[in-house]
Amino acid sequence: MAETFFEEMRRYVGFGPDDEACLRRLAPHAAPQFARIAEEFYDHLARHTEARRVFADEAQVQRLERTLQVWLRELLEGPWDEAYFARRARIGRRHVEIALPQRYMFGAMHLIRASLIELADAAFAGAERAAVALAVHRIIDLELAIMLETYSEAFLDRVQHLERVEKDLLRRQLALSEARYQEIVEKGEALIVTWEPGRPIILFNRRSEELTGVTRQQAAETTWFDLFGDGRDDPARSRERALLGGQRQPPFETALRDPSGREHRVRWHLTTLVEPDRTIVCAIGIDVTEEHALTVRTRRAERLASLGTMAAGLAHEIRNPLNAAHLQLTLVDRRLARATPDVGGAREAVSLAAGEIKRLASLVGEFLDFARPQPLRRSRADLRQTAEVIVALLAPLASDVGVDLVLEPGDPVIAEFDDEKMKQVLHNLVRNAVEAAGAGGAVRVRVLHRSREAVLEVEDDGPGFPPDAALFEPFFTTKESGTGLGLAIVHRIVTDHAGAVDVARRGGNTVLSVGLPLEPL
Repeated sequence: MAETFFEEMRRYVGFGPDDEACLRRLAPHAAPQFARIAEEFYDHLARHTEARRVFADEAQVQRLERTLQVWLRELLEGPWDEAYFARRARIGRRHVEIALPQRYMFGAMHLIRASLIELADAAFAGAERAAVALAVHRIIDLELAIMLETYSEAFLDRVQHLERVEKDLLRRQLALSEARYQEIVEKGEALIVTWEPGRPIILFNRRSEELTGVTRQQAAETTWFDLFGDGRDDPARSRERALLGGQRQPPFETALRDPSGREHRVRWHLTTLVEPDRTIVCAIGIDVTEEHALTVRTRRAERLASLGTMAAGLAHEIRNPLNAAHLQLTLVDRRLARATPDVGGAREAVSLAAGEIKRLASLVGEFLDFARPQPLRRSRADLRQTAEVIVALLAPLASDVGVDLVLEPGDPVIAEFDDEKMKQVLHNLVRNAVEAAGAGGAVRVRVLHRSREAVLEVEDDGPGFPPDAALFEPFFTTKESGTGLGLAIVHRIVTDHAGAVDVARRGGNTVLSVGLPLEPL
């Protein structure tokens, strides 16, 4: 069985049965002096300012003196067993609790030692006196060992408590830092990317993952320039070099396509984070796509405002001569029909001219519709039913050119919109898609809810648009005989509904999306 601390200390100081017997012989001679020794003990402590602070008042000192007398009796009478050790250890811990400095305890124990030795010298003689004095020294040394152990345990407990407090503080600081990191880096709408110059990405936040479709594990194997740059001659590389050279860099923009194929404009701010053993480049990107779109819409609205004013008068002046010319050509055609023979194919020339005038008149009418929009007549309706009407209307045209035109099934999508205007939007989008798909192609129309929007999607497997195509600008067209006003009219009608039009490539197909707010603004 393992030796206890008290047993080890008894053995170490040599305290045995003979010492116990000597102390018991001393006890009757010392007992009458216990009150005096206790009083001198606390008088001595009271001479020191720091020790005196431990005692609240005189009543406490008197209680402590009585406790010390009991302590002295046990010191000399025993029994000196584990229960004795436990009582002594409690007293030592109490000294720690009342913050009695350890050095004063040692000094005070010297007084008790000297008093007991003095009593032994007076009560005994010769070898017996020497044996009793040795027993006093050993028991006092044993008491000091117990006191040292309790102070040591208390010190260890305090250190461990401080460590726990410090760990708890660090844990809370770490939790706070993580919360701030989540709030600023992960929950924010900015793209945040960091890297060491010439090395792969270190930090790649949630917004960066969403906008690129690249996970942070994948990003850790590539560089910022591979994901967001512009090839080998990327100006951003020279900006990084200048930044590392201490030159502050102005913001710059790059283009980025998200996983759905939608193009975004990202405005980047480069800075450096200096650590003790390395320099980190930090790129903070703000998605300014809507800002660009707003600028484009504002400029387009300004152009259309001036265009509409001019168009109203100009179209009126053009339409009258066109009507007159068409009427005269009709008369000429009738007269040529009565004349024989048809000299030089005159009737064919007249027919051709009449067709061009008719096409020109149609263009003027379409231009007027575009330049002078009519107020919306909103009503609450099912957008899917509107799509069904247009798909049924254009189904014969799709069949004639060999295109598979399908409205994908789904639930009703209720919103407030101008039904006739949305039919015009759908007619233009579906007709364009059918013409783009061509023989053997396919067109899919979808109506669905997305967040707070009612969404129309028209997808075709045609060749798509050129990368730099100004799709919604008036008179832009990729068709040989197109007017270039179809998508511009679509854009204007959707914008009047406070909606948005977007074009993207998805799985090799072209998808034109119209988003309308479920509740009008």
